[in-house]
Amino acid sequence: MSDVRFSVLAMIVVLISTPALAQNQPPQLTPEQKADTEALRTLVNAAPLLPVEQVEIKINPPMTLEGYSAVAGDKQGNVYILHRPESKDVDPVVVIDSKGKFLRSWGKGTMSIPHSIRLDPADNVWVGDAHTSMFYKFTPEGKKLMEISVGDIPDPNRPFCGATDTAFASNGHIFISDGYCNGRFIEYGADGKKLREWGKRGTTAGEFNVAHDIAITNQRLYVADRENGRLQWFDLDGRYLGEKKFGGQLYSVAVSPAGDVYVGAHPRGVPAGTDAHILKFDPTSGKILGKVQAIAHQLSVGPDGTLYPGTRVGKTGSVLVIHPGKVD
Repeated sequence: MSDVRFSVLAMIVVLISTPALAQNQPPQLTPEQKADTEALRTLVNAAPLLPVEQVEIKINPPMTLEGYSAVAGDKQGNVYILHRPESKDVDPVVVIDSKGKFLRSWGKGTMSIPHSIRLDPADNVWVGDAHTSMFYKFTPEGKKLMEISVGDIPDPNRPFCGATDTAFASNGHIFISDGYCNGRFIEYGADGKKLREWGKRGTTAGEFNVAHDIAITNQRLYVADRENGRLQWFDLDGRYLGEKKFGGQLYSVAVSPAGDVYVGAHPRGVPAGTDAHILKFDPTSGKILGKVQAIAHQLSVGPDGTLYPGTRVGKTGSVLVIHPGKVD
């Protein structure tokens, strides 16, 4: 990923979300933030490399993805990509097969800041908008089945002030992290009806400073608490169960069908993608089991264990997938 070039779109995204960078200056870290980032570097340096194969799947016929933020894979090996096209006449959802053949796309004009894409157990496609705080449920072919308006946006003029991600419980309930401005979670029934909410912004246990990415497994909700640089986990009633402090920024979390927990960590004070790693974590022992050098703005794991990281940066004609258990 070292040769990824930043697009104008990607830089705009960074400028919007980081005031220091908006002035063309490197972010100024406090002593506490510097120590926090060094703690992440120390942790990453001590972790062994995971045996993986990183593959860039080129899209055919060629097309350009602009700052793709999230990717997911279905049972057939098809890849669902969410990117942030500058033009509203371009579809943000793109579907390719495992070889890169373009299959279909949809969603033009639907979203302001495409942020999250997830597949539910029936392979329905859920897409979230971080500006409007809207989530949309589509069939794999792109037919809209449902939309959920999370609402209660504190500052509608802020580009990033809405919901961030969604996850699905075994009873069919839908969990949405309203992570940017509100730092809360909302549980919906399978019909999209709001059932309850919990959580708030903060730094203590059970609070969040950008609940950016979530995953559910075995009746446990994992939360990538981005600006607090930690992974927290809860039962599905919102009771705090534990956490792991990684340092830096913790962007993403995903759980494999085998129960492996992966997180996407990023140092502070460096350009997006620099020194970023996906870490395999054992929440029982608290140990870091291994690392892959790759950025993961959002992270999904396919039914066969393939990792699908969203990079968020750059213009590209391909998408990265990572196959665990293989060697480059």
